[in-house]
Amino acid sequence: MSLRAFHIVFIIVTVVLSLYVALWGIREFAQERSNMGLGLAILFLFTAIGLMVYGRKALAKLKELP
Repeated sequence: MSLRAFHIVFIIVTVVLSLYVALWGIREFAQERSNMGLGLAILFLFTAIGLMVYGRKALAKLKELP
């Protein structure tokens, strides 16, 4: 596996895990009314969005490289 492919796979896996933790936080907030769960959900939702933006930019840059 090339470094380029590893980077893309790593970004995809971290986005999926971030979304999973965000959903876990939402579920925790819905069940327990825990502010910590809501904060966790918001933090990881923004993290997933940031990683998606980074992934698009990294993919575009990696396509330019030989």
